[in-house]
Parts: sequence; C-alpha cells; structure tokens
Amino acid sequence: MQKRILLFIVGLLAVTSLAMAAEAPVTTLDLEMAPLDAEVLFKKEPYDTSTFPVAIAGQGTRMTGSVEVTGQSTRNFLKKSILIKLDGEQTWQGNKKIALRSMATDGSYMREWLTWNLLSSLGTVSPRVEYVKLNINQKYIGLFLFIEWIDTSLFDRVGLGKDGLFYHTDDTAYCGDMTPANQNRLEACWFKFSPKDRDYTPLRKLIEGINATPADQFDRFLTEHFDVDSVINWLVTNTLISNGDTYNKNYFLYLSQKTNKWVVIPWDFDLTFGRNADPILPFPRNLFNDNYQYFYPPELGSPNPLKEKTLQNAQLFQRFKKRISHVLGVTMEKETPGGFAWFRPDLFQSRVTTLEQIIGRGLLDELYPRASGAPFAQQVEALALYNQWRHPLLKKMILDPTPFNTAHWLPYMAFPSLTPLSEEAQRRRQTVPLFLSVTADIQPNDRAVVMVEELLARPVGVLDIQALNKPARVRLEVETERTPESVPPGMDPLQCVQRSWYLDLKTPDALMKVNLQLDYLRESSLRHELGDHITDERDLSLWILQDNVWSKLKTTVNPIAKVLKAQGLQLVFANVIRLVACEG
Repeated sequence: MQKRILLFIVGLLAVTSLAMAAEAPVTTLDLEMAPLDAEVLFKKEPYDTSTFPVAIAGQGTRMTGSVEVTGQSTRNFLKKSILIKLDGEQTWQGNKKIALRSMATDGSYMREWLTWNLLSSLGTVSPRVEYVKLNINQKYIGLFLFIEWIDTSLFDRVGLGKDGLFYHTDDTAYCGDMTPANQNRLEACWFKFSPKDRDYTPLRKLIEGINATPADQFDRFLTEHFDVDSVINWLVTNTLISNGDTYNKNYFLYLSQKTNKWVVIPWDFDLTFGRNADPILPFPRNLFNDNYQYFYPPELGSPNPLKEKTLQNAQLFQRFKKRISHVLGVTMEKETPGGFAWFRPDLFQSRVTTLEQIIGRGLLDELYPRASGAPFAQQVEALALYNQWRHPLLKKMILDPTPFNTAHWLPYMAFPSLTPLSEEAQRRRQTVPLFLSVTADIQPNDRAVVMVEELLARPVGVLDIQALNKPARVRLEVETERTPESVPPGMDPLQCVQRSWYLDLKTPDALMKVNLQLDYLRESSLRHELGDHITDERDLSLWILQDNVWSKLKTTVNPIAKVLKAQGLQLVFANVIRLVACEG
C-alpha cells in the first residue's frame, strides 16, 4: 500500500512538472509612440540613454510613461531590450517598470524562461516571467521576455518585506565575488538599491564573516545568516545549466528585516545551457561564439567563498547533493515541494517542445529577426541535446562518483583564478589527448542508451536502438584530441575532426541496428578538435570503415551542440567499426 502511494505521489509530481512546462503565458503589449521616436528607438547608438514618451493602449485604458533601451551586450543588436517606466501611480499587471528582454543573444529564446521556471519550481525568490508580443503603433515588433522588475516590491510580494537591505553586483566591474581582495572596495563592486545610502557596513560584515568562518563550521554560519535554500538552489541551478557567470556578478543579495536572513537571487541566463565564453577572443566574439560544452563540474566559474565553503562543508554538500538528485528525478527530497525531475530528459524535452510551439509562431513576422546564427530549430535541438548529455554526466559525477572523476569537483578543492596567457600561448592550440571507452549491456526493449565512460563520467555517444534480437554487450571507444590515424582515401586529415570512434558488438549471434549520435569538442579557440582545414562544421559527415572499405554516411550535424547523427548502422559480432568525421 505504501509503495502504491509513493508511486502515485511521484507520478503526480511528474504530471505537475509536465503541466508547468505548458505554463508559458504569452501577452500582447500595444505601445503608442511618435512615428519618428518609434523608428529611432531600435536604431540609435547602442549606449544612447535617451528616453521617449510612450503610451500603453488597450482594454479601454491608456497609460503614459517613457521608454528607453536597457541591458548590456544586447544594446549592440538591432533588436534591443527596452524598459518602460509608467508615470505616477499607474501600473501594468501591477508593475510600474516593464522590462522587456529582446533575447537577441539566445537563438532558442528559451534559456531565460527555462531557468526562471526551474528557480520558481524550487521555491526560490524569483520574478514573474512571461513572453510578450510587442506592437508599436499597430506594427508587430517581435517576441520579448517580460521579467518582473527585481526591487523591494517583489520581496514584499513574497513576504520578505520592502524595508530590507538590497544590493546588486556591478555587472561591469566583475568583482562582486566576496573574496578578501574585494571586500574593502564594495562601493566599486556593488550597487546599493535600498535604502538609498552609502552604508555598506552590513554587506562588509557579511563578507568578513563568510571569509572568517572555517568550512567545517559553515553550515552553522549559513543557517544563522542566510536563507539556506536560496544558496543551495543557486548552486544547483548553476550546476544544471553550466552557469559560471554569476559568482562575481549577475546576482542580488537581500537582507529581509522580517527574517533577518540574506537571500540570494541569481540573474542573467542567456549564455547558459552549453554556451561558453572565450576570453581569448575580442568582444563581442568572446561572448557570442560557436563554443559549446556540457561537461563542466559544479564549481565552475569565478572563485567565491560563499560557493566554495558551501560545497566544502559536509552537511551543506549533502543538501546540495540531495537537491541535485531531486531535480534530476533520481530521488525525491521530502522538504522540496517542487522541481522533482525538472531536468529529467523526458520532462525537460517535453517542456522545450511546448516552448518551441509557442515561440516559433511569435518569430515568423519579427521586425528585427536574427541576422545570423543557426536556425531556430537547431537552436532548440541544441538545448535538448545539452540536457541529454548533461543529465547522465551529473548523475554519475555527483551521485555515483569514482576516484577518477571526483578530483575535479569534490569540495576540498578551490581553483585559482585564470592566469593571463602570453601572446604566444594564445596562438598555440592546447590539446589533451585522451582515450575513453564504455561497455554497455543492452536489452532488446532499451531505446536511447547514453554511453557514459565509467571513470571520468563523460558521455561519449548515444545509441538509439532500432532492432536487437537478444541481450547484447556493446563497446564504444573514442580517441580524443588526436589526428585520426586513418581517413578515407584522398581525404586531408586536417579536414577531419581530431577524434576517432570504434564501435564493437561483443555478443555472438546478436543482431543489432542502431541510430548513432556522437559529439566532438569545441570548448574554446584554444581547445577544440576541428582540423585546421575545416571551414564549415555544417559540412561535416561521418565516414565508416567496415571490412576495410570506407563509406560516407548520411549525417545530420548540429553545429551548436557539436553533435553528429547517423541512422541505420548494422552492428555485427567481432566486426569493429571505425568512424571519423570529415568535411566534404
């Protein structure tokens, strides 16, 4: 009986999580502006801070205010983020300030919404978020993301009061990291929004306490001074979406006078879910590039003692581990009402599919469509692929660690800041050749089998089982960051990905047909597996060497996620298949 009740509860949570996937409200916002102002708004110089009169029309009301361009990097795009400030006591959906993010830096238009949906499901203090179809003077501009303005009224709405101390890291200073080196220049590193004074004493005392408290006592310090769940959820979310861009900037701190506890609220998620900055490249390519990764550990990002000591403390690490397990859908954490299985591939991909249907319709007639980048469908697929590869990696790395993968992230290590590279080092490509191998026992009713390397917890391929007559053992071996020893006749090895795959069916009399999914590395301009003569990743094809004959496979490439797919491979016992990926 108890087992049936537990199964019912798990199923109910899964259905609830799936229902949340469909809760992506879309609102239409109609603005009226002087015709010339409307045209100039999106075409003026990026850092022009001028404002224009604006009115919100519709439903028999008319509200007046001003509109301006907002944001940082999005200012350099034609489709810019905007901020509307209403006059007097007027409000739109309860808001005096209406911030509309253009999502111009995210070709999927989903990363921000997904992350806020996760944080909200975990109970973290978070703003209301919804998609907005923006019209100006009855002309459709495009799809934007409304994010409730984060100020004291938000904290009051969630029961924390509006009379607390409210700080935000300076996004341009990169020094809101709570380290001793920056605790004596807080005014340069943090904005104080409330109260509007220059008293940074409470924040300074907090940072001094964080740095003075030993890691083994940090659970008591955190319980006394913080909403602990807000810190755990901050780390869990950053781990899931590979967001390291939030430990020296892009987060808020609020000290509630009602609870006398600090709350952490993260911010800015457009460069997440696999996207990877490149410090070697100049702006804007350092942020907006074709790099991608899914394998970063939980401590990724800038040093921050709040992050590091939370992971180093045994009690807090167990809470982090349980929360990750809860969101992965492995075990249910009793004290966390929401977020169960949010990142589990079936529910995550259902959520993405729902968003794709909603967003795709809003992009058809945008006045300022994306000028470049991969098509929307590829951008969406890249999110699903990121989840498909990262879920088993985190499950293995955190919940079933080995002595070989824990050294990268277990909470007894703190990584130093990156050392600036010399010009010579910047020009020299870095490689770390590695041989990875996975053996999997597969049943005839299995479907998508992710091949996860046992010791390093690295996924190296996905087998989509099309046909299998009996239980079988399959081995996949990968030579990484190394020029293939053998390529098709007439092919330049430098036109190939610097990686080779070997697929071997180990079970006699087994008949197996699979669709194959493989990845390759493009982490940065210094570390990648693209041969020097590759000009366009979209033209890569998988080649198969079988019975000493090379054959070109019909290949689907996702150049964002760095994934290659081929269908209908027939595996034969004792016949090792070699694969390479080359352009042309």
